[in-house]
Amino acid sequence: MGRRQAKTKRGAAFLRARAILAGALVLGLGSSVTLASWTDSDFAAGSFGASVFQTESNVTKPYDVQGAWSTNDVAPGGTLVFNAAAMSPGTVAYAPFAIRTKATSVAGEVVLGVPVVTSSGTGNADLGAALRYRVVRSATCQASSFTGSPTWVVGSDGAKPFTSGQAAGVVNPLAAATATLPGTPTQFCFEVTLPAGANTALQGQTATATWQFTATSSS
Repeated sequence: MGRRQAKTKRGAAFLRARAILAGALVLGLGSSVTLASWTDSDFAAGSFGASVFQTESNVTKPYDVQGAWSTNDVAPGGTLVFNAAAMSPGTVAYAPFAIRTKATSVAGEVVLGVPVVTSSGTGNADLGAALRYRVVRSATCQASSFTGSPTWVVGSDGAKPFTSGQAAGVVNPLAAATATLPGTPTQFCFEVTLPAGANTALQGQTATATWQFTATSSS
């Protein structure tokens, strides 16, 4: 009996130890574990800047690339030299205009708009309404600039009243400038005529036309 009781006691002690160990394992598996990790980072940065687009114009007559270039961005701007202060029926007057991009500017194009006209008279005495004009792109500005096959801007099918602007489909390019030099100029020649047979009520009247050249960058 003594030996059996000893075995029984040892068996009971062993079972209790197994139960305690099992509980410990369960508790160990159920608890949270915090692990350390390595970290690393990579960065990327971009830089941005806006392009520059500015123009200037020249109204010297005869045209001179070394002449005065100005930023004429407020009306009335540069004064076109027509020499037309005393026009008679049939008189034709010419005036050059050149425009270019300023240094560092990107390329673009320019559109000639409908002029704003003021006249001293009205009705038959409205000189602005009586005048007609044509425009070509040309390195020279005289009667011969309108002969042959010029690059027309206004009036390819005949002289137009001052209520007309650049013809549809015309593109006037503006060359890009460099970091230190302006772009190659785009040159225009204006021709203004007081038609033969003009009303005698126009005698002594005056008129002013102001054209706007609207430039747009290509990028």
